[in-house]
Amino acid sequence: MHPRKVQYLSRIPMSAAEEKAAALKAKEAAKAAASGDESESDSDNATDGASTTPGTRDNEDITGQPEPESPVKLSQKLLARNELSKKVQTNFSLRMVLLPIVAALAMAVYKVKVDGVKFNPRALLSITNSSSKFSPGMFDFVGSKYASDVVHITTRKLLPEDDAALCAGWTPQIVSHEHGHVEAALLHADTLRQENKVLLLLNGHDTGLYYHWNKESDDCLHALTTAAATALGADPDYFPNGLRLYNSMGNPIATAAELDVERLAYILTDFQIWVWPGVRVGYVRRIENVTMTTISLSPLVFDCEGFFTLDEANAIIEYGSKSLSRSPVDSPDAVDGYHADRTSNTAFLADNRFTRDFRHRSARLARLPSPSFVERMQLVRYEAGQFFRKHEDYFESKDFLGKKNEALKDYKTWAEWAARQIDTLMEERRQDVDSADDTSSVVPSMFQPGGPLYPNPSDKVTWQIEWLKLFLEESERTNFFEDKADVEWGKWIIENVENRAHGIVDILLESRGYMLPYMIQAWEKKSGLPSLKYNIPKGPVSGVTHYFRWIRWLKERIQDLGEAAPPHVRPTGTDYPSFRSKFQTKLARYILEDHSVEELTALWGSSEWAEWLVAHEKDTDVILDGARQFVPIFHAAVDAWTRRTGASDVAELFAYTPPVHVEHFEPNRFVTLFLYLNDVEEGGETVFPYSKERLVTNIERQGMDECSEGLAVPPKKLHMSLFYGQTWDNKLEPKSLHGGCPPAKGVKCTQPVPTTMTSSFAVSSWCQLVHLERRRRRGVQRLGFWRLIRSSSCAQAIYGNSDVKIPTSAPVPSWDG
Repeated sequence: MHPRKVQYLSRIPMSAAEEKAAALKAKEAAKAAASGDESESDSDNATDGASTTPGTRDNEDITGQPEPESPVKLSQKLLARNELSKKVQTNFSLRMVLLPIVAALAMAVYKVKVDGVKFNPRALLSITNSSSKFSPGMFDFVGSKYASDVVHITTRKLLPEDDAALCAGWTPQIVSHEHGHVEAALLHADTLRQENKVLLLLNGHDTGLYYHWNKESDDCLHALTTAAATALGADPDYFPNGLRLYNSMGNPIATAAELDVERLAYILTDFQIWVWPGVRVGYVRRIENVTMTTISLSPLVFDCEGFFTLDEANAIIEYGSKSLSRSPVDSPDAVDGYHADRTSNTAFLADNRFTRDFRHRSARLARLPSPSFVERMQLVRYEAGQFFRKHEDYFESKDFLGKKNEALKDYKTWAEWAARQIDTLMEERRQDVDSADDTSSVVPSMFQPGGPLYPNPSDKVTWQIEWLKLFLEESERTNFFEDKADVEWGKWIIENVENRAHGIVDILLESRGYMLPYMIQAWEKKSGLPSLKYNIPKGPVSGVTHYFRWIRWLKERIQDLGEAAPPHVRPTGTDYPSFRSKFQTKLARYILEDHSVEELTALWGSSEWAEWLVAHEKDTDVILDGARQFVPIFHAAVDAWTRRTGASDVAELFAYTPPVHVEHFEPNRFVTLFLYLNDVEEGGETVFPYSKERLVTNIERQGMDECSEGLAVPPKKLHMSLFYGQTWDNKLEPKSLHGGCPPAKGVKCTQPVPTTMTSSFAVSSWCQLVHLERRRRRGVQRLGFWRLIRSSSCAQAIYGNSDVKIPTSAPVPSWDG
């Protein structure tokens, strides 16, 4: 076995001689500390982890220190699963004290043998003396964030409605319906100005449409933006909630003069958050002192350099290493809070001037509305053989809207409508005397009644299989299943179509209802009939969706009002709006203070929900639980809070009109900044299995096969990966799946800085573990639905083979003869 080489943390690159001298000094320091280290280890063996040093952790609104709970003993099941990680850690003898997840901090005592000498990493860290580079008090607690600029919000700059007199009769003229790439317009404003052109794109997109535009005569930005957004495929129902324009650097455009500077702009609607466009792989942009290079377009991943310094990296390691403990996961499988899929160590850094500075810088780089959107920093250490299997950073542990899948209902509604449309077209054709016997010219024969593509929900075989064949053809052309990170479901459809399974559309939509619009579009495209174009009607907006948007709107409104807002609704006031459940409890109390049960009964037409509110007033998420089923509870909460802002003239400042249509939003992680604090001799890559790009090839990492899949980003010291957990329209992005590969040699230290669309605004009690990574195993386990039919004879009878996989929650498809 080759001796392990030590990775030294230094302020400047070391020469070979300097590294040798540092190694000797570290060995001497380790020897001097050996006896103390031995006694410390023996003490830990005796107490078995009972003695710990609890640290602090930001639970957003919580100002006190969380009390540590009793250490949790791993179950036999997890102990067995952990054997996988033990097999690849033969060069380390790691001892660790486990603390509960809520505290999320612990002291780790460990010994590493390097060239036969006991090595104490803390002695090595003391050589760097990183703290000497920072002013005194940099790492001290600095008080509540609500009394600081952390909660400052850069509010949206919405485009105002155009001047009616100036823009009456003006219609935006598109140059061409062919999309143009943004790189052809970047830095070519003079050419575009001479040609009277402007390029408009949707948020985070790389292609858009050119429009004729003259700064002097066409000062109608709202009309221009509306036309372009509609042509680009944005939903016009959301335009009344607000339209915004941004330049290529993510800065708002509010005037024609600002649009004229670059002659290109990105369109955002409602509360969408800026997404940096990838442009192309290898594209480089400079943002303040940060160099950002695109290394993957799908998922969107950037390599950043210049975001932090070597002194800061050493300081993070120095202070974070004191609190390292086994990395927790948020997963139903992790009954003890830990799982064999994650074998690294994590520390949550305290809230202080040092970490707050990173929150400000992270918000500026990612163009987030507020530094409070950024979670506090975590230090993650991977020793040789340690890893974190593929997972997403966003959470799915809270179902705000409830388990409600309308896809089957929408499917039947559409099928009935499409059949009626076809019948009507054919009847009109028959009434034409000259063409009574020829209907094929108006409706293709396959789409006519009795044809295989005539929508018929009662036909569970022929119609469904032929429809799915169209969907599969279109999906292959567009790489649909790869883009949606649902490759396994694509395979399932192919397998069951080939076997002519019974009722597979129903089964598919029960689990993957989002596919319905794409299935309908494939059918429409094949028909070639504009009259068969269908838009799935939007259902009523959930009271939960209304509630979340109102909170976001209130925070912006209070920021814009500044000193004009009453003190008690400002960030330090008692009635400052929050996503926390305790704010919901306060709203419920306010409603009941304002109205008796009898009055609510008269308002709501029934005593049921009035009595429910009284009974559940102090429940966690009382407003969400009520508004989910009964929207008037949301309206009552708005009225109760607004009434307490002050006199009528003050309350008028907070008058809120719920939009007719709202795209659902809920608090979740949005983008991750992953800082690499040191070099690793070999391994330690961050891997994105769904990316088609390649930086490193032929990777083999024991215990983690996915390291050989997709984009593997080497952990290069003082670099950072920035990647999005949500799409341009702020929907969860399953292709952001990623994993931390084990270092083959050396130790990898990273600093993930997750940013959350609303973590800033007080994390509710339902996600106090906001810093914990969400573990979702991918591949077969990811879907959570594959299982083999246990009886080979049963599978043979149904499918003609014994290896067919079916959804566990669905009925077994029957065989069509």
